[in-house]
Amino acid sequence: MTVRERQASVRARRKKRGRRLMIAYALRGVIFLLLDLMIILMVCGVLYIKEHLAPAPDSELPDGNRGDSTGDTTVAGSSIIPAAPSIPGQVKIALDAGRGGDQPGCVINGATEKDITLSIVLLLQEKLESEGAAVVLTRSADSDVSLPDCSEIANNAGANYFISIHCNSYEDDSSVTGFGCYCYQSAESENLEETITSTADNHSISTRKVKEENYAVLRETAIPAVLIGVGFLTNTEERGKLLSPEYQDTVSCLRE
Repeated sequence: MTVRERQASVRARRKKRGRRLMIAYALRGVIFLLLDLMIILMVCGVLYIKEHLAPAPDSELPDGNRGDSTGDTTVAGSSIIPAAPSIPGQVKIALDAGRGGDQPGCVINGATEKDITLSIVLLLQEKLESEGAAVVLTRSADSDVSLPDCSEIANNAGANYFISIHCNSYEDDSSVTGFGCYCYQSAESENLEETITSTADNHSISTRKVKEENYAVLRETAIPAVLIGVGFLTNTEERGKLLSPEYQDTVSCLRE
């Protein structure tokens, strides 16, 4: 190899090395940019939670929700799991699995409302607690808790929100489907209802028109409260979804 050829070879190697260094620096820059973006998103998420989900000051809460938030939530005949004492600024949510005990609710082809609602509520509890929320249940097993007792449990627990999970049915038309959300006359309840319905839409869950209802479990609860009909057991396809652990897990994502 001549001197000229050796020099040309050296220059070629230097160019390759330079290109590799440029690519490495570019990749390093992209990685740092992604890390910065993740940090920004995390900070924004924390700020959003504090702004929109933090409990209201004691003076702004309804009368039934003032005072000691760690009070006794036990009601005769219930099998609730008491929530842990609240941490200042921590969101506390009361979850109600509709029906139970001698009241199975809608039962179609082996699908039982009381079992489906409890399964979804337990999933919600697990996910909410893993994200730092305090959770109190009106029932944690196959027991019958009256509607007044459900409201009393939520009120006495010092919860910030009450969510009751049910299944719908419509025997006159088995084609009817959809996730429905109901609330009583309260601006805070309507806001909670709209947030949940919007989240359901974002997870490609078929939703029905939001309704205002005079249900006792909502009317007698002194905090923002909604009743959710997660689907129609009278519809074959939706019944199959509600029995599916995967779909139940999707429904539990409404905590977001």
